[in-house]
Amino acid sequence: MSDSITIQPVKPKHIPELAAICFNAFGKLHERHAVEADFDSIETANMVIGMLAASPEFAGFVAMVDGKIVGSNFVSFSDPVSGVGPITVDPACQARGVGRRLMQAVMDAAKERGVREVRLLQEAINSTSLSLYTKLGFDWREGIAMFRPVSSPEADRNVRAVTDADLPAIDAISIRHYGSTRINEVRGFMAMQMPGVLLERQGRPIGYFFPGMFGHGFAETEQDLAVLIGQSMRTAPPMFQKTLIPLGAHELHRALLSAGGKTIKQMNYMTFGPYTRPMGGWVPSIGM
Repeated sequence: MSDSITIQPVKPKHIPELAAICFNAFGKLHERHAVEADFDSIETANMVIGMLAASPEFAGFVAMVDGKIVGSNFVSFSDPVSGVGPITVDPACQARGVGRRLMQAVMDAAKERGVREVRLLQEAINSTSLSLYTKLGFDWREGIAMFRPVSSPEADRNVRAVTDADLPAIDAISIRHYGSTRINEVRGFMAMQMPGVLLERQGRPIGYFFPGMFGHGFAETEQDLAVLIGQSMRTAPPMFQKTLIPLGAHELHRALLSAGGKTIKQMNYMTFGPYTRPMGGWVPSIGM
């Protein structure tokens, strides 16, 4: 079947069909393994796919077989490190080479732009995709818990909402902890009015956090990040009340569990190209 697969850039007219495939593909996988679905409705899937397809900082690709849309994949180019996903394939066309072609499309796009570091989150319950990504050169780095935190009972006077004036400090924090800037990604968060929070100590910014599967965060310590996450949940809308916790961040995971949070499922953090584990407290986004 792989010879009959064609790949082309995502266009606005593709969005409704791609959203339906995304909703059904993830829905069937999660239902089969009795885990909470990533997308609570086809409308949510349509919103996410539409947002990615419309963003100039993402490249999207659609797979077609005999003129029929069977899947899609996206890759971000907002900052030096690229993130892949979501990749989805029509359940009726899985295990036929579609996923490989879609992954090759985003990797080729990254190579054309001179990107050396590419990252993704892999569903731990999907052994087929784990094998595919490994064959394509991705290395497993860490288990990740998709997590639903709870809000802190009291406000912390050292935590406040992120503003545009904080962007230089946020850039410095991400470079120090992640090894690379994520400033354009954060600008995108703020343009979408994602509810970010900043932690200060003695007037100095030491960490920030944006909630949701597309958000991320860094702080000097895991305890600092636990504070940020708990405070962010006080105001985060329901769709942003999830985050991704590295399972190697033992203190962070335990602190959030002790506060009443819930581990939803496990994922795998995988990287292509040079990699250094982030310093201090950190949580990745769904793509990187």
